Amino acid sequence: MGDGDFYALSDDQLKRLLAGELDHAQFLQGAASEKPRESFGQAKGVWYELSQVLQAEAGCGAEQTTVIPAMAGYSYADKVQATAAQLAKLAEPELRKRCDGALMEAPVDQVLEAVRGLTAFFQRAAGNRDAILFRVA
Repeated sequence: MGDGDFYALSDDQLKRLLAGELDHAQFLQGAASEKPRESFGQAKGVWYELSQVLQAEAGCGAEQTTVIPAMAGYSYADKVQATAAQLAKLAEPELRKRCDGALMEAPVDQVLEAVRGLTAFFQRAAGNRDAILFRVA
């Protein structure tokens, strides 16, 4: 399975990425004049587990696209606000229960650590009114 990274960006940048008006490779690598506000790569090895455990909260994006190869999930700023609030309410016992029911190769503690980091990332993005793009490469 490939790696997964999360990016915080403006709604406008997300719209232009999806429309092909902004080169995704240059943008996501920070090699263009514009770049994401922030990226989160702490969950590279457990993105598949996160996609299952945080499915109800749209933790890996509310919508999916293949316009940004190989696969990407995304949420506009309004959805990021809602997801950040939902993630902040998740208690460890609930997360452990979800991990028990998920197809996982990673240890539960590694997934829980990634959830904590991703929750903080979503909180920062929500505070900045950013969209989120999750890309599997």
